[in-house]
Amino acid sequence: MTAFDGTRRLPHTDAMDELLPPPEGVPSDEWATWPVAARVMITALLRQVNTLTARVHELEQRLNQTSQNSSKPPSSDPPSAPPRPPKVPRGRKAGGQPGHAGHTRERREPDTIVPLHPTACPSCHTPLDPALPDVVPPRVTQVWELPVIRPQITDYVQHTVCCPTCAATVTAPAPLEAATGYGPRLTALIGHLHGTYHLSYRAVADLLADVADLPIGLGSVVASAERVSTALAPVDAAIHAAVRTAAVVNVDETSWRCASNRAWLWVATTAQASSFRLTTSRGRTGLDALIPAEYGGVIGSDRWSAYNRYPAERRQLCWAHLTRNVRALAEARMPESPWASGVLTQIDALFAAWHTFRDGGTDRAGLQAALVPIQQALETALVNGTTCRWYKIAGLSQELRTWWEASGRSQPTTAWSRRTTSPSERCARPSSGASSASAPRAMTGTGSLSGSCRS
Repeated sequence: MTAFDGTRRLPHTDAMDELLPPPEGVPSDEWATWPVAARVMITALLRQVNTLTARVHELEQRLNQTSQNSSKPPSSDPPSAPPRPPKVPRGRKAGGQPGHAGHTRERREPDTIVPLHPTACPSCHTPLDPALPDVVPPRVTQVWELPVIRPQITDYVQHTVCCPTCAATVTAPAPLEAATGYGPRLTALIGHLHGTYHLSYRAVADLLADVADLPIGLGSVVASAERVSTALAPVDAAIHAAVRTAAVVNVDETSWRCASNRAWLWVATTAQASSFRLTTSRGRTGLDALIPAEYGGVIGSDRWSAYNRYPAERRQLCWAHLTRNVRALAEARMPESPWASGVLTQIDALFAAWHTFRDGGTDRAGLQAALVPIQQALETALVNGTTCRWYKIAGLSQELRTWWEASGRSQPTTAWSRRTTSPSERCARPSSGASSASAPRAMTGTGSLSGSCRS
C-alpha cells in the first residue's frame, strides 16, 4: 500500500466524495473537512482490515471443521470436537419390535453327542442310576466350536521317465495349485478376506499365520487376490453393466493409494448391485469408468463438480452432505448464520418424513404430501438466500435452486454407497492403499461381487 503525505493537498472533486464514503460513526460533514490524502489512506486501511478480517474468519472456520459440518471423516475429529447430536427418540424401545420375526441359530446334526445323566438327587442325596428312564424329553444344548485349523499340505511328486519308443524325456504335468503353491480353497479365502471383509494384504497374511499356522508372504497374498479377481472378471463385468443401466444409482468416491500414487476408489450402488472402479482421476475421466455421461437414470451424489455433467432433472443431491454444509454456515457466527439455522430446521423435518416412510409409517403418497410444506419453505429460503450479502450462502442458494427439480426422486442420502466404500476406506488406511499395480482389479472384482451379494 502506498504511503501518503498528510501535508500534501489533492484536488477535491464531488466524485471523490462518492468514492470515499465516511467510515461508520464519522458524520459526513466532518468527514468532508478531512484532508483528501487522509481520507484515501483511511479508506484503504479500512478495506484492508475488512479483507484480513474475512481471511481470519475463513481460517477459523477451517479450524472448526469436524465430521458434522464438513466432509471430513469422524476419525479426524479432534478431542475438542463437539459430541454428535443424540438421535431423535421415536418412542420405541431398543431391540426387537413387536411382530419382529426372531432369529435363532439353526440346529444341525452334531458331530459328537455327550450324554449327561444326573448322578445324585439334590434333595435327599440318593445316588441315581444312569439307566433310569427319562420322565420328560431330554434338554439338548448345542455348542458350536471351531476345529483346530491346520493347513493340509500335499506333495506333488513329478516323475520323469524315458520314453521306450523315442527315448524322449517325459515329466508328468503338475496341477495349477502346484504352480502357485496354494490350493483353490486357500486362494478363494484370501480373495474373500480382502474383498469382502476388507482386510489389508498384510492383515490377511497375519491372520493366516496366527489362526491357521499357515505362513505366507505378502507377495503371495497379492498374487492370490489377483487370481481371484481374474476369475471373477466376467461376473464383475456383468455387475458393472447392470449398474450402468439401473434406473437409480448412488455414486461416491474416496481417496486411495495405488503403487505409491494417489488414486480414487469409485463405487456405484443400486438396490441389487454395487460396482467398484479404481482410477487415478477424481474428475470426469474417473467418473466415466463408472457411469457414462449418457446415463439416463437418476444419479444420487454429493455436490462434487464431476457430477455436474448430468442434467439437474436427473440429479438427487445427498441431503446428508447438504446438512453438513449448512451446519457449517450456521456455526460460522456470521450475521447471516440464522438463515442456515432455519434451513437446518426444514432439513430435520425432511429426514423425519423420510424415516417415517422408510419405517413403513406412511406410503409414497403420504411422503409426497408431507414434503410439500417442507419444499415450499426450502424454496422460499433459497430465493432469499440468493440475495444474501455473504457469498457462501448466496452461492449455495443459487446452486441448489438450479438442482431443485431433481430433489425427492430417490432416498435422500448417499449413505447406501458410503456404507459400501467405508470399509474399503478403513482397509486403505492400515495398508496404505494398494502397493501393487495389479491391485485395482483385485479390489474392484471382489469388492463388486461382495457388495452386490450384500445388497
